[in-house]
Amino acid sequence: MILNKSLSILLSACLFMLLMFVMSSVIALFFNGGSIPYIGLLFVVIFYFIAKMFYNYLRNDELYKNTGRRSSDEPDESYIIKGDKDFKKIFIIVWVMIILVLAAISLYLYSFNTGLL
Repeated sequence: MILNKSLSILLSACLFMLLMFVMSSVIALFFNGGSIPYIGLLFVVIFYFIAKMFYNYLRNDELYKNTGRRSSDEPDESYIIKGDKDFKKIFIIVWVMIILVLAAISLYLYSFNTGLL
């Protein structure tokens, strides 16, 4: 099962945001001072590569292979999900979306509780 390109990019961006939400919370709790921007830049680079690997995971399986030079998409082909259903991949996608929403809500409540809003 592979997802179309636009949906894979959107889900990879959601995973990137989730990782940044969680890491910004941890950094804000445990670090003080001038090292926070450097730590943030380091994690942006790390999370970029993790999101890129997640994108490749969503776009490839045993039957369909997509690389930078070769695509399994036919011209004028429109699909959301192509191939047999993979419940592990569906579970990971749903898990990322649920945890992203919960992380956003918890950060909003944290900032509301500390008087930032």
